[in-house]
Amino acid sequence: MLRRLRRSTARFARETEGSYSVEAVLILPVLLWAVLASLTFVDGYRQQTTNLRTTYTLADMLSRQSDPVGPRFVDGLGRIHEFLTRSRNDTTLRVTVAYWDADAAEHRLVWSDSSEGGPPPLTGQTLSDLASVIPDLADGASAIIVETWMDYVPAFPVGLGDDRFYHRVISTPRFGPQLKYDPDE
Repeated sequence: MLRRLRRSTARFARETEGSYSVEAVLILPVLLWAVLASLTFVDGYRQQTTNLRTTYTLADMLSRQSDPVGPRFVDGLGRIHEFLTRSRNDTTLRVTVAYWDADAAEHRLVWSDSSEGGPPPLTGQTLSDLASVIPDLADGASAIIVETWMDYVPAFPVGLGDDRFYHRVISTPRFGPQLKYDPDE
């Protein structure tokens, strides 16, 4: 009986028919997961890069603005942000203008506004949280701070959870000392 078991086991080990089918069944789920994970990670990086590029575009657009802006203008920027990112999820932005007061050795808030449904505008108190990221400015020089948020939901559940991309770009006005704000615009 032991001899028959050894022969049967040896014959089974030498038999190769059907091995491709077994290998395919074993490797196919791993291969499928790897392809979907690659697509999901590439899409996440693409969306994040698109949000960053859009933030730079909006900051450049504001730096060239010579007329005063207002709530409707900022809401329009929010719609442009949504359009340029082509996001299926929520996008918001906040625009803040601050200047450097050398006598007080601190940044002073000029104005801040958010797109519809966005985060609350910055106040003098909350501006101090951003003070470490605002570059050094000359006395009285102003900075335009554009912050954007974009929700991201992965296309496939491969271990990457929902996320919210945040980017901040700081620029200076090009054609005037400061970007003006008119609440009636």
